[in-house]
Amino acid sequence: MDNVFIYGLYILIWPAITLGVLVLICTATYRDIKRAKRNNEEIL
Repeated sequence: MDNVFIYGLYILIWPAITLGVLVLICTATYRDIKRAKRNNEEIL
């Protein structure tokens, strides 16, 4: 029973980690876009 709980927790933690990484990437991209517009630069 204890192994089932640990396995379930392991399975459910990956969406949370993925969401965190996605938010981090989106936030960094948004900041880069904002900075580029402020400095009249292109992103690529």
